[in-house]
Amino acid sequence: MSLGGLVEKTWVALDEIQRKIYLERPDIAMLTRWRGAQLSQHPPASKMIKSLPKKILAGTVLLHLLSYNQSSASTCEAGIPVSVGDGRKGIQIDSSWSGATVPFDAIARGDVVYFGYYDADRWLTVADLNLYSSVVCRSRLPSQFSGWDSHNRVALAFDRNGQLHIAANMHGSPLVYGVSARPGNISDISMSPMIGRDEDKVTYPNFINGSDGNLYFVYRNGLSGDGGWFVNVRNGETWRRALNAPIFASTWEGSPTSAYPSVFRVSKDGYVHLAVVWRRSPDLATNYAITYARTRDFVSWTDQNGKPITTPIDPGSSTMIEATGENQGLLNSARVSVTPAGVPIVTYTRYGPDGKNIIVAASPSAGEWRRSTIATAGNQSLAAGLGTVPNLPTFGDLSFSGSTIASVTINFPGEPPRRVLFDADTLLVADAPIIGSRPVAASPLKVSAPPGLTDARLNARKIRIDGMGERTTGSMVYFSQGLNRDQPRECTSSEPRVCAPPPSPLIFVP
Repeated sequence: MSLGGLVEKTWVALDEIQRKIYLERPDIAMLTRWRGAQLSQHPPASKMIKSLPKKILAGTVLLHLLSYNQSSASTCEAGIPVSVGDGRKGIQIDSSWSGATVPFDAIARGDVVYFGYYDADRWLTVADLNLYSSVVCRSRLPSQFSGWDSHNRVALAFDRNGQLHIAANMHGSPLVYGVSARPGNISDISMSPMIGRDEDKVTYPNFINGSDGNLYFVYRNGLSGDGGWFVNVRNGETWRRALNAPIFASTWEGSPTSAYPSVFRVSKDGYVHLAVVWRRSPDLATNYAITYARTRDFVSWTDQNGKPITTPIDPGSSTMIEATGENQGLLNSARVSVTPAGVPIVTYTRYGPDGKNIIVAASPSAGEWRRSTIATAGNQSLAAGLGTVPNLPTFGDLSFSGSTIASVTINFPGEPPRRVLFDADTLLVADAPIIGSRPVAASPLKVSAPPGLTDARLNARKIRIDGMGERTTGSMVYFSQGLNRDQPRECTSSEPRVCAPPPSPLIFVP
């Protein structure tokens, strides 16, 4: 083929790439439009570009487009000390977007803490903090958050080679994933697909460092009420499917269904224990059952007694904890904790007999699951609707004192938080004091929220230590506006900044 023919084919290919970018990656398209506008404002530059030979321009455009698959060069500076109360000091890592409550992530490895978040301009960003020098480095990734969808959480992990992985900014949208070329380096993160299929409508990215040393990636592809969950496993420098089919079914008894599993976390016994809430449609009110299953490798699954469970898992093949039926206030916020004796306890919330929200603890006993109500709200908070629904009951992971006493912090909307203690063997409740009238998330840190936020929340996320199981070191703290069903907020005369709120400090608290 002649050079001219090769150039012409390259130009056609570039046109197709540009077309796909404008259709599928509006964040990158916006940047290319912005940079083009910059050039058009400078006639000499614009004239020079128009006069370039087509083959040179083709190469320039190709390099320009490919550059958006890489992280930006990292910038480093001394971290800013911040008072967090009681004489303690934190370090400000950056300023972050505060328009919506989105789970950011952080992980410590050696002497460095790594942070994944959306910066003040909503760009997906990775930062690292050297704990000895207090130097902070930041690197932007080529993905910009729309600003309002609370589903678009950030997930970080290291593989066995020390390479940093990140996935974020997705809710029923194409996979946004990157990996560092060198161990622990944030300046050379490349964005790419994983395996290239079932990656067009991704939500809920989860990295799990398995007890076998492998890094797993679990995610949903599809929409609420009709989505399949897939598992990839890192194989050296590439990803492959752990299973060639979804781990959870997308239909059951002839109707669409969608699984909402609890946090994927490896317990001390090497198992990932899961409580799965099942839903019929995107409406929260259609949650209808909660079941249990466990695995070590995401290939072989069993119930609590070791009886095999076939995949794809559905409400009939897994162990039924409770079949509540629809419109019973069941939330997809179940948690699994494992007692010092190795027994899983599942906590979840639903309506009680009188219609008020309750918190239920359940554990296996004699081959079945027994349930106990450990807390009841004073009123009903309606569990229905689309998006991330606000003003619903929340609760934390269980803590254990000795071998038998479990405790959990519970928040019912409009009520002071309470700490509930119960016997981990019998699930019987002991008296517990109310621990204050302010939300647990707002104390004990003494950090002021930026002015202009509506329903300001102080988010405090514990920082995992890579390779140390459930051990943590310090917290990542940031403010955000409360849940708004994933919808943009509109500025009004009474709330003039709610649609474009000031950024929040993103703080590391030792």
